[in-house]
Amino acid sequence: MRYHVLGPLLVEHEQQTRPVTGGKVRTVLAALLLHANQQLSVAQLAQRMWPGDAPHSLRRVVQTNIVRLRQELPWPGSIVTGPAGYSLTVEPGELDLHEFDRLVAEAGAATSLDDQARLLRAALGLWRGPACADVVSPWLHEMDLPALNERRLLALERRIEVDLLLHRTEGIVPELRRLTVEHPFRERFWVQLMATLFRQGRQAEALSAYRTVSQRFIADLGVEPGAELREVHQQILRGSGPHPLLAVAAAPASVSATPEAVPQTLPAGALHFVGRAEEFATLDWHRDEGAAVVLLDGPAGIGKSALALRWLHDNAADYPDGRFSLDLRGYADEPPLETSEALAALLEGLGVTAAEVPPGVTARSQLFRTLTANRRLAVLLDNALDADQVRPLLPGATATAVITSRNQLRGLVVHDGAVRLTVPRLEPAEASALLGLNPRADEAIRLAELCDRTPLALRVLAERMARLPHVSPSSWIAQLVDEADRLAALDAGDDAAGSLPRSLSWSYRGLDPDAAELMRQLSVHTVKAFTTGQAAEFALLPVPVVRRHLDRLVGVHLVEQLNHDRYRVSPLAGLYSRHATLIEQGRPASLRLQ
Repeated sequence: MRYHVLGPLLVEHEQQTRPVTGGKVRTVLAALLLHANQQLSVAQLAQRMWPGDAPHSLRRVVQTNIVRLRQELPWPGSIVTGPAGYSLTVEPGELDLHEFDRLVAEAGAATSLDDQARLLRAALGLWRGPACADVVSPWLHEMDLPALNERRLLALERRIEVDLLLHRTEGIVPELRRLTVEHPFRERFWVQLMATLFRQGRQAEALSAYRTVSQRFIADLGVEPGAELREVHQQILRGSGPHPLLAVAAAPASVSATPEAVPQTLPAGALHFVGRAEEFATLDWHRDEGAAVVLLDGPAGIGKSALALRWLHDNAADYPDGRFSLDLRGYADEPPLETSEALAALLEGLGVTAAEVPPGVTARSQLFRTLTANRRLAVLLDNALDADQVRPLLPGATATAVITSRNQLRGLVVHDGAVRLTVPRLEPAEASALLGLNPRADEAIRLAELCDRTPLALRVLAERMARLPHVSPSSWIAQLVDEADRLAALDAGDDAAGSLPRSLSWSYRGLDPDAAELMRQLSVHTVKAFTTGQAAEFALLPVPVVRRHLDRLVGVHLVEQLNHDRYRVSPLAGLYSRHATLIEQGRPASLRLQ
């Protein structure tokens, strides 16, 4: 028995291939194969079978289609009925998807470029067209298949890269031209196209390709291409450069990395952790769907790092090959961590000695992806500045990257398939519990709101309340109502990590002067929701200019976008901005904008 999902759905038995008839039956089989040897509930199967309203007798209709599927299969006993649903038993070698993953993993572990090329070609040769091409199921195509299609594209990128390193450029240009049309925002294909043209002596065509992709990025996305693409462009302009795909000759890196090294460098995380049940469920769902890059974004102090750490600790069994973290210092007193330094730290964590770490971001990134390509490990990239800092740090296909940032890192979502979870404020009862108060008490609810239900602010206040038990909650409310006193009360004072005002100041530091000025104007003029037109009136600026600055402020969570044209300044960010503005106008400078 063999099953084929990498193309139209087929079942093969005794060297005879047959399609599966019946649309709903085909959907059930596809769902069970994409989750082979895993139990799917009736509800999960129904999601894939009916794009709209499901039938009233849901369980009976699903059971009927299971019976029909058993009649279609030469070996009906492979469908197992369990306590919660159904599963399809698939043995090794019976499913082309499993064969594809096995060959890609073997290619990632191979030290010879020739072996890598052979294994990747064999893996990609299993694809007969789009996966489950003849299955009509919006849910399946929108939720189940994107991760599988991403694995195919990553394997295709690596196969082309290996061909270029082996100087096999024949036929690659037409292939890459087709791929850049099909995937216009996938930068790796553009890098490979430009490199191939350059190595074939077609420098003008390589530069023309860059103009095409640059204009498309700016016109459609409003951003420049990524750092690697820009650097390859500069090297082609100069006629040479260190990028491996531009080099006249290339050899595989030889390192003595210890495959048995299992990094376990996650910090312990917060001892007193409350809430986040919905966020944990969302993270679990993304993990089950095979997400390779998970982004937790949100404003200063919202608890992104604490959530990431708790989830990674709770799911340690899913990452037997290691869990480690790296503070990228995107928002901190120190300058952001250079990408080359970050890669060196990651490689050394995998057992590569300092002497064996290759020079240059590109070479280090390629080595990191190679060493993690067939390892089930998790990398926490904490406090990221932007997508360009993070992109070279993404591990191989079987590893998971969890990224935290105040920046929405939109480019990482658009170009790299990251899934985003914006971390919200705590629920009122959770925020009150973090203060150590009765969550139903009015005073607890009021204090939680004055802290904007933000974990960092709540933890600072909780520490003060525990240190001064004779001060009543009503006295704390009276102090926090005054905005200047509130900022002082939310400054633990002994280090940067415990200072909410300092933490907020880091969000401002990366703003351009015009966006920072708009933020000051908005904070001073309103604490309510406003439109783009109203913001333009406050700032005395044209609406298109204000819209652009608002988009930047929303991107770093200083302003919240409530709907298409409805915004509000984040309460704690506005509080900080108002008082920083007053200080710069002559008040005491302890909270000066940094």
